[in-house]
Amino acid sequence: MEEHKMLFKVRVGSHLYGLNTPTSDEDFMTVILPNPNDVLGLQKLEEIDNSTKKSNVDRRNTEDDVDDKQYTLPRYLNLFMSGNPEKTEVLFAEPKNILVNSPEMKFLFDNRDKILSKRVLYSFSGFAYAQKSKLIVKKERFYSLVESSKWIERNISKNRLEDDCKENQITEDESNTLNKMLKYYKGSKNNVESFHKGMAPKMIYQKIVSERDNYGWRVRTDTFETLGYDIKFGYHLLRLLDECRQLLQNGEINYPFSGQAFDDIMAIRNGQVSYDDLMKKYQQYEAAIEPFKNSNKLRDKPDFNFANGWLVETLLKYFKEF
Repeated sequence: MEEHKMLFKVRVGSHLYGLNTPTSDEDFMTVILPNPNDVLGLQKLEEIDNSTKKSNVDRRNTEDDVDDKQYTLPRYLNLFMSGNPEKTEVLFAEPKNILVNSPEMKFLFDNRDKILSKRVLYSFSGFAYAQKSKLIVKKERFYSLVESSKWIERNISKNRLEDDCKENQITEDESNTLNKMLKYYKGSKNNVESFHKGMAPKMIYQKIVSERDNYGWRVRTDTFETLGYDIKFGYHLLRLLDECRQLLQNGEINYPFSGQAFDDIMAIRNGQVSYDDLMKKYQQYEAAIEPFKNSNKLRDKPDFNFANGWLVETLLKYFKEF
């Protein structure tokens, strides 16, 4: 693998936020300088993933796992200018979490007011809304599978579940009931096609049970069983909203989290907040942003000429030395 000059490396995730626990894994984000071939060649390089745990591994990260995402400078700058939360958060990292910092990146961060813009309102709140949607949909999808499997066990005889003969095929009423129960899982457009009249109950039951039992490791955690939602989505929901408020109100984010925000987020992370109370907190944190939506000190949009000029100058200087 071709070596790339490292401009910046920072510890991100829970360690950046000050929300880490003894079992928290370490996450890093790195900004690298692309080589001329990466920019001018046929295969453009934007990102490198050096994480130790692959995305298809079905378990929670442990303290032994390391997430390490590397971004080329142009890619990082584009994401930063769009208000991407992770790329914005690192501007405010504590010195103890910055492992590598070049003069080029220090200059960019010292001039962050030229790039930081009102776009953060839509990106941070948008990411927060996505966490809320994932939390709700994951909850509803899983429980629809649980309830539908129980309904089959109660309402379709054992003989029908074991025999695939034509006389035992699912009726129209049974089809409608199942598809109505599974609307959160299958989606309204596919309800009729999912389990229609004439299908074998045995096949339907096996499919639902298989989907239920292999739904994902997060629903097999103690907190999901007791609270009915994924606490990771829950605490990131409040974190993003509070970061958004801070950016709009103060033009910066103060890490580590402290005060009421820290208490609220850690209570969620520790499995102490019910689903209903989480939704109430969500409404409170969302309302806290409202006063600053139209009254803040952020630019309407990034200074494109400044960012583009700095990027071109930095790359040309490096390419001459390459």
